[in-house]
Amino acid sequence: MIDIVLSWSQVAGAVAGGIVGGFSGFCANTLQQRDHRRREQRNVASALSGEIQALNIYLSRAYMLAPDNEVGVEAIDFGFHRHFRAERDYCPIFRSLGSSIGLLDTPLPRDLAHWYTGFAVVLERARELYALSSRASDEVAELPMVARLQHKAVCELTRDALGLLNRLAAL
Repeated sequence: MIDIVLSWSQVAGAVAGGIVGGFSGFCANTLQQRDHRRREQRNVASALSGEIQALNIYLSRAYMLAPDNEVGVEAIDFGFHRHFRAERDYCPIFRSLGSSIGLLDTPLPRDLAHWYTGFAVVLERARELYALSSRASDEVAELPMVARLQHKAVCELTRDALGLLNRLAAL
């Protein structure tokens, strides 16, 4: 049988090496996880930013927004509504990234959900405007009211989109 004699300095060195090695491994793992999370946040932010920007451009061009919030019915292009039924899913990126939105810093996920909910309301109203503008002119007494509501909602959405885009770009 071989008798191994270890000195106190050898034992202390081995223990210290284990502690330092374990701590450096922990630090490296923590930094790697933080970097991975940051990359995921940037990817989610970039995808949502592209979709919001496209939707915002589409809304502002399609609805011929006037600078003020009160607009007369004559300023709204109802010909557009006859061709825009809002029956498609215009938010495929938001829907596919639903579970990943929680990676973004608070309160951004809440604000994104609020913006997309507002967009859904605008789509519902677009369907209503389509139906109203397709009827004979004597049947559409509520058309001016719905058009004003739609214009106000689109103005708010486009304004809010700019703030969201800035916050997403900061990630």
